Amino acid sequence: MKKGFSLVELLAVIVILGIIATITIPKIQDLLIESRDNAYDLVVNQLETRAKDYVIDKKLDANITNTVPLDVYLSTLITANYIKSSDLEDPRYKNQVINPDLSYVHFTLENGSLKSVTNFTTTVNP
Repeated sequence: MKKGFSLVELLAVIVILGIIATITIPKIQDLLIESRDNAYDLVVNQLETRAKDYVIDKKLDANITNTVPLDVYLSTLITANYIKSSDLEDPRYKNQVINPDLSYVHFTLENGSLKSVTNFTTTVNP
């Protein structure tokens, strides 16, 4: 009686494993990209919340009207100790951060409610 696997059996297993890898690797990559995007969305939401806290604490919301918006730069939030520089790391890319001097939260007043839109620029971390 012969022990072991034949060459055809081994090749069949390799082909099956190759097919499984071809299907699963792109799915795993998509999940990783999606998780990084979700992490970035969380960072953006946290920065937006801290900017709104700053506007309310400093009573700047009284200056915002339908025609006069307010931009709060992230560098201002760092100076006022509402965020730290380490909060600006971009989880989507290694060695990239949200640039505090170029990035801001834009506040407007819509139907009596404070609305915000982010405008963030990422740069390579030195």
